[in-house]
Amino acid sequence: DGPLQHFVNETVRGQVAGLMDQNLQDAAVLVLDNNSGEVLAYVGSSGGLSDAQYVDGVQARRQAGSTLKPFVYGLAIEQKYLTAATLLEDGAIEIPISAGGVYRPRNYDSSSHGPVTVREALASSLNTPAVRAILTVGTNEVVKRLNALGFKNLMAPEFYGASLALGSADVTLWELTNAYRTLA
Repeated sequence: DGPLQHFVNETVRGQVAGLMDQNLQDAAVLVLDNNSGEVLAYVGSSGGLSDAQYVDGVQARRQAGSTLKPFVYGLAIEQKYLTAATLLEDGAIEIPISAGGVYRPRNYDSSSHGPVTVREALASSLNTPAVRAILTVGTNEVVKRLNALGFKNLMAPEFYGASLALGSADVTLWELTNAYRTLA
């Protein structure tokens, strides 16, 4: 879509230029038609504003971060472990790991909010409720779901453990955007 492609190109350049003082150096955008999957706009980088202008940010693998949380919660809701109104504890959690030691996820701002609904946890991108959700459904099931949604080259579930809920998997924007189409 020519006009949309032009708009997205200009928006990416404008946003990157406006946020360079905050150490933003690049951006990528993929716009798809939710029904058909047709590519409407594709910007792999901000071009000359980027130190890596020839890296295609749509195809490059990066850690998913919080973008996988909707799939974790969606699976838990689908399997009737949780509802949008279920309360999950947003507080300290310690998970023993097989290599020895303990995994202690926490929120980005290190705060805790006590009991929150799944709806609130997802809307606020809280970490410990997402980890509790993946512990409920199991990392194996989440990896199976992500594979079914088109995520490629995922490691074995035990490689990620509960950290998968917080996006420890490397994914592409292409895979992520297509997976989000299923939510639409």
